[in-house]
Amino acid sequence: MHFFYPSTITRVIARYLPTLFLAVVLPGRAARAQDIEAYVKQNTVSIKSISPDSSDYADLETFGNAIGDARIVMLGEQDHGDAPAFLAKTRLIRYLHEKKGFNVLAFEADFFGLNQGWDEANKDRLQFFLQGNIFPLWTLCDACRFLFKQYIPQTQTTGSPIQVSGFDNQMVLQFANSFLTKKLDSILRSYNLPITRDPEYTSKFLPLVDSCKKATLSQESLFDAQRNCLLRIKEELGKILSPTDFWMMVVDNLLAENNMNRPSKDIRTKMNVRDAQMAKNLLWLATVKYSKEKIIVWAQNGHISKYGQFNDSWQNEVRYMGRVFDEIKPVSLKTYSLGFASYEGEAGRIGARVFDVMKPKKAAFESWAPASFDYAFTDFVPFRNSNPSADVTFRLKGLGHDYLNRGSEWHKIFDGLFFIRRMYSCVKKNS
Repeated sequence: MHFFYPSTITRVIARYLPTLFLAVVLPGRAARAQDIEAYVKQNTVSIKSISPDSSDYADLETFGNAIGDARIVMLGEQDHGDAPAFLAKTRLIRYLHEKKGFNVLAFEADFFGLNQGWDEANKDRLQFFLQGNIFPLWTLCDACRFLFKQYIPQTQTTGSPIQVSGFDNQMVLQFANSFLTKKLDSILRSYNLPITRDPEYTSKFLPLVDSCKKATLSQESLFDAQRNCLLRIKEELGKILSPTDFWMMVVDNLLAENNMNRPSKDIRTKMNVRDAQMAKNLLWLATVKYSKEKIIVWAQNGHISKYGQFNDSWQNEVRYMGRVFDEIKPVSLKTYSLGFASYEGEAGRIGARVFDVMKPKKAAFESWAPASFDYAFTDFVPFRNSNPSADVTFRLKGLGHDYLNRGSEWHKIFDGLFFIRRMYSCVKKNS
């Protein structure tokens, strides 16, 4: 017997049958690698453009629906020289700002310079401020020209200006180098703290504070002296200020920098120190300084990765910012983490050599994306929700432009992925 359905119903069933299969059938058994492959092939949607001046956002509606009511959207990148990723992120920033009410753009850059410095910056000369206080990996890249030279400055004349911020404890850029020690000194003196009355305050303690942001020490004994100085400042300030006061955060960041820069530290320990402090800084932005605002995070894929097994002993010992942030944030503070992946091409940071990205493997996400898509978006959240206990791993160039030795739980590590078929590196802009 044959059943004939009206054409509209037939189209609906054809469109959603793969998703319905995954949502209804899979919970009855453990999901397998084939299931995530089928899901990606059926639920990856085309993004028509990464051009920052493309303001027809119809192709981004699926991404907008995926983030839902998230207050923080994290935008990754495989490496710090990925020009098409920067173009795509700029377009996503425009969309999130203009259509979704996101007004804060927080960079993996100088916490002090992009908070205290931003608040004091001459908004008529923002291009120069941004260039001096965000790492040149981005500000010198031609793919970021529109964002830094045009878009951010232009929003300052509107009723909804973008507020720029930073969450990196590496407070070593222009504003911090010029003013951090001076302004901290002024704060300490304004409270007449005991340390400011120490005979060695000017000759010993202030130079130790100043050396934190310059990362020039090499002897362990000097790091110990630096740390003891900072702990004393923190103890005395803590009797007057709350733990979430900006200046308490500054001292905590200096302590993290001290800990991270010690020459004896294992690289994973250094990474964990930095990412833990970045998570605390991001939480401060979301709950103190910008507690009523929606925040866009600009960082590398690794830093925005959430909890999930990498199936790599080295990587599993690294606690990235995204994972730490998920553990310390309020449950009500919803986030969406968007990783980036590319199929082929070349990569390389400004000032470094250009290299070929690893060729895609057959049993990997990059090979599952429809061949006709130059750019695409995949939302993993529906698959994850339908398969909460799924033991699924697959390959992805998620932490750079090559693969880990084994497949990982990338559908848990990122909420979604932005796919770029051809990668190419930044070109240093002329001005």
